[in-house]
Amino acid sequence: MRLHVHRLNKMLDSRTILHIDELCIEAGEIHAIVGPIGSGKTLLLRTLAGVLPPSGGRVEIEGKDIYRDRGTQRNIAVLFEEDLLYERLSIRDNLKLYCGLHRLPRESIDNALAEVELSDQARKSVAKVSPPTKRRVAFARLLMGQPKLLLLDHPTLRIDRQTHDLFSQALSQAAQQGASVILTCEDLSWAGKFCTHIVELAGGQIVEKRRNEALNTSQTKAGEPPATPERHVPYKVPARKEDRIMLFDPGEILYATSRDGKIYLRTASDEATTNLTLQELEQRLLGRGFFKAHRAYLVNLQHIKAVIQYTRNSYTLLLNDAQETMIPLSKQSEKELQELLSY
Repeated sequence: MRLHVHRLNKMLDSRTILHIDELCIEAGEIHAIVGPIGSGKTLLLRTLAGVLPPSGGRVEIEGKDIYRDRGTQRNIAVLFEEDLLYERLSIRDNLKLYCGLHRLPRESIDNALAEVELSDQARKSVAKVSPPTKRRVAFARLLMGQPKLLLLDHPTLRIDRQTHDLFSQALSQAAQQGASVILTCEDLSWAGKFCTHIVELAGGQIVEKRRNEALNTSQTKAGEPPATPERHVPYKVPARKEDRIMLFDPGEILYATSRDGKIYLRTASDEATTNLTLQELEQRLLGRGFFKAHRAYLVNLQHIKAVIQYTRNSYTLLLNDAQETMIPLSKQSEKELQELLSY
């Protein structure tokens, strides 16, 4: 299924926050939309999904504008950044509800469960399964009904290595069967292994479009021995506390801050200093859910409980730790966060 984007614009407060002059995705292609936080990836995906109407321009599927011909949206399936599951329902009942809403055949439930290897856990309550399993349930919902256009917003959030592999195989198979796939990510460490095209965004505009040449060169040719399997090394952030070198998992970190000429990493139970600058930390943590809330604060979005507005131009982030830590949020960063999380 062919998707065509032509002169797409989105305005906010008389400011252009998204401008895509031309973008075409053909059947069988997998496009990775990459760029730093705030570059417009999620905004673009929600616009392509028919969720966020553009201020101008057209989004067409097989020549039909999705905002004028709503029937075209039946061909679109979306995996949002949030899993959007009913915690009290079982895995099967979540898919059953989606199946009923979209008038899909009941057998699509069992097919989707098998696709994400959750057939034996179908009766479990969503509230009692792990974050990677919840993400698999949301992914299973995406596959139901064999949609022709798959849109995925940061699909690798909250997943493990096995789920990485499962998702890439399923998306490659969907493309081979004629679907068009678009996904967003901060870097290409995962998507670069199977996507066919790379689209780089910055400031809400496309700065580069290219074929993924690395995909072709990495494929094993007939008669050649298989490549050496990649060695996966767990990612850790080094820091020092007294006479110890601490190695923090990115998910543990509540925030990083600059204080008295040093950079501190704060977790729920520890604080330690790192030799990395705040800018270096921001680059290393791309794609791991961190956000520059203020010139002196880099915050883990997974630990934000609320955004508090005290005055018209004064904002604070409330974290979900036991101390309910408050982090300053600049006015410009609040606008970027609003665009990123669509609140």
